[in-house]
Amino acid sequence: MLTALSVEEEIADHEHDDLRLLTLDQSLDLDIDAANKLYADHLNKYMLQVFDVLGLKDMDIQGARGMEIWLADGRTLLDFSAGLGVAALGHNHPQIVAAENKCHDRNVIDCIKLAPHKLQGALAYNLAQYLPDPLKVSFFAVSGSEANEAAMKLCERIQTPKGKTKFLCMQGAFHGKTHGALSLTTAADFQRGFLMGIPKENIVCVPYGDISAVRGAIEAETIGHGGNRIIAAIVEPIRGTACEVAPKGFLTELAQVCRKHDILSIFDEVKVGTGRTGRFCAFQYEDVVPDIVTLAKTLGGGKRAMGAMVTSQTLFDRAYGNKQDCNLHSSSFSGLGESCAVAIETLNVLQRDHLIDNAAVMGDYLAKGLHGLKQKYPGTVLEVRGKGLFQAIRLNFQQDMASKLVDISRNPLFLTYQTVLIASLARELYERHNLLVHFQPGARDMLHFMPPLIVREEQIDMLIAALDDIFAKGITDAVVRFVAKNLKRVFS
Repeated sequence: MLTALSVEEEIADHEHDDLRLLTLDQSLDLDIDAANKLYADHLNKYMLQVFDVLGLKDMDIQGARGMEIWLADGRTLLDFSAGLGVAALGHNHPQIVAAENKCHDRNVIDCIKLAPHKLQGALAYNLAQYLPDPLKVSFFAVSGSEANEAAMKLCERIQTPKGKTKFLCMQGAFHGKTHGALSLTTAADFQRGFLMGIPKENIVCVPYGDISAVRGAIEAETIGHGGNRIIAAIVEPIRGTACEVAPKGFLTELAQVCRKHDILSIFDEVKVGTGRTGRFCAFQYEDVVPDIVTLAKTLGGGKRAMGAMVTSQTLFDRAYGNKQDCNLHSSSFSGLGESCAVAIETLNVLQRDHLIDNAAVMGDYLAKGLHGLKQKYPGTVLEVRGKGLFQAIRLNFQQDMASKLVDISRNPLFLTYQTVLIASLARELYERHNLLVHFQPGARDMLHFMPPLIVREEQIDMLIAALDDIFAKGITDAVVRFVAKNLKRVFS
């Protein structure tokens, strides 16, 4: 094991070398203190402080597989966050690892820019099998943000020649943090201090799920002869930050209104697509097809950075349909060979192991357990939200109770009392029940549950039992322990 002291000694031993590099073996063998020092010195020391507050800074992970994460102290965690949806097949799924090894054994080329890559075509074909017509043409990205950027640019190419200049988005939306996608991200305060890729005057924002507000916004942007200024409308079928499911029929009505008014529709399925809700895409619970769908997270099998924008051949041709323009939007890392191979195998695993069906069945089982807690603790659990294996509980956090336990007025890490309360519960689940869950900055009264699609009933039972134990003791009990462990930070 490489300690912080031995890292310093290693560097000293190489003081006359041009570069003082850690080898891969040394990097894998870092102890937690040495690893955290490197993280603080060379990455983000403030994020390390946040991890510390949550009790996660010293999580010394030795390995992971499936739902389980193994720690150096002998503990085994059940991961109900799945990398916020990335590890939807579980950690190190054996068939995904086998796909990687097959690529290594066959020396599969990752990057070829001067010829087509056969695995890109195969992956695009597989995606087309899961999606309804006419969604058949893909562009591959390395994140959900980049997939949404690609969607926005395609829409702009089609619509700006008509004089259209604005995007319509939903309040509380999250579409990514790159400059273009950030312009449409209205959840929390992610835009603070940045110049928007698309100026604010080019963004129209309406309440999520309100079709009347959509119609009103279009009418307000109407110009001569019945036209309007709106390029496209973008929506999450389930709002990721707040785990809010769109009202029944809203997606269908939105697509119809958009087509009627020559507005393109983008459904952002980055977080919930690729099987999480019990359908391949959440919009498939309705009889609707958007003009564009974006995917990521699950698509990489938990091992690769992979996203996709999928649209129709007609729209692709209108944007890039000639030899001069066909490469106007591209990326150095779009569709690398092994990434495509992993995504191909991911889509096959979903089918072979019936994981989309399992997400529906286990989602119902999880919802039943959460609703049982709501019935048992009506003063604590106010609401159960979500669909399939993306669910959340909204909690009754009483600020007057929290304010008696902790003064947050001078501590920047605790922006609200809700932050203290939700962090207390997340830390309690980790430290006392060996469960990983998460919450979002834009919805600090909710605990989110996004287990891998391989989750079993007995694992869900462990989560429900842990929540039952915490609620039976009372949230105050968890907050007192949390504050005691963070006294220095809270009162500094």
